[in-house]
Amino acid sequence: MHGFARPLPGDGLVAQEGSLSLVCAAPDAVTAPLVDALLTALEEVAEADGDGTALVGRVAGLLAARRGLRPHACAVAGPSGESGLAVLVSGDAGARVMLAGGAEVRLGGAPGGTEERTVQGPVASLELALGTAGRAEPRLRLTSGVVRGGGLRRSLRRPARASVRPVRPAAGSAAQAAVRAAGKPSVQELARPAPKVAPPPTAIEPAPEPVSLIRKHPRRATGPRVLGVNCKNEHFNDPRAHYCAVCGISMLQLTLSPFHGPRPPLGVLLLDDGHAIPLDHDQLVGRVAEKAPEVAAGKARPLRLTDEEASVSRRHALVRLDEWQVSVVDLGSANGTAVRDPGTEEFRRLPPETAVELRPGATVRIGLSRTFRFESNRKV
Repeated sequence: MHGFARPLPGDGLVAQEGSLSLVCAAPDAVTAPLVDALLTALEEVAEADGDGTALVGRVAGLLAARRGLRPHACAVAGPSGESGLAVLVSGDAGARVMLAGGAEVRLGGAPGGTEERTVQGPVASLELALGTAGRAEPRLRLTSGVVRGGGLRRSLRRPARASVRPVRPAAGSAAQAAVRAAGKPSVQELARPAPKVAPPPTAIEPAPEPVSLIRKHPRRATGPRVLGVNCKNEHFNDPRAHYCAVCGISMLQLTLSPFHGPRPPLGVLLLDDGHAIPLDHDQLVGRVAEKAPEVAAGKARPLRLTDEEASVSRRHALVRLDEWQVSVVDLGSANGTAVRDPGTEEFRRLPPETAVELRPGATVRIGLSRTFRFESNRKV
């Protein structure tokens, strides 16, 4: 099975550890302990090389302990047996399993309870989603960790085995002529066992070690070095963070020692056309962003936006990453840049050449109509 998932845009949490997947609604003051327990269960089952059946059992126990409360929207899945898939959905979350033969199995979608099932494979693909999930961005991949999103999609097809056919000599070839000239072997020759021929001496290659599909640790970040802290599972975080952005564990009771390390991506920009842009580098936004001097100098990556009104300037705005902070700067555009903070309805126009910090959930309007939303699970 493929070891990564493609997150779907949304306001929940998406977690992946090797072949185990989890999607759940974002925590609030009431559900924060449950969400922390779900993320811990995923990590502990993965660390123990457990399968989907073990994960479903852990999650079912956590949900059953909340009797009398409204079911929390979540979905988990993982391999079971040779080709099966264990799935659990709760609340208004849903699961869609496509079998290799073309059949489809759907679970959930009703906010009233919990449903679990082991789907017998072979399984071709899996989708876990909350009710508000958007479309998947094919460039995004999540192998290990927790990100903000509304669901995930995974391909579970196993690679086909290569078949080797014997090469037969072409008709009229020299090889066929030699066979005809040699004549048919006698009965004694057929009965006589073929002599053993020792293979030519070659270097003996050691057998490859088995590789687990469950990644014990996330990939190392390659961003600029910034001052941060580790949670108890050694995930690098913003020193101001209350919860680990990777495993979700609380950092409030830890004694933290700041040090400089490579900065991980700070979130994503969700464009109004459904695309998601990872924030691991500054983004230069404009109608011909690829020709901006910041892009030519390697200081920013181009984010090309156009509209029918031609209101987006050639070099319009810069989404800038400074330490752990994400900000937007209007670069003196003709039609301006505006920001709508989360929880508000009105856009406020930005003064040119002034950096304004973006909070997770903030929407930025470029020109008259193009927008994108900044999302990140690295809340402080």
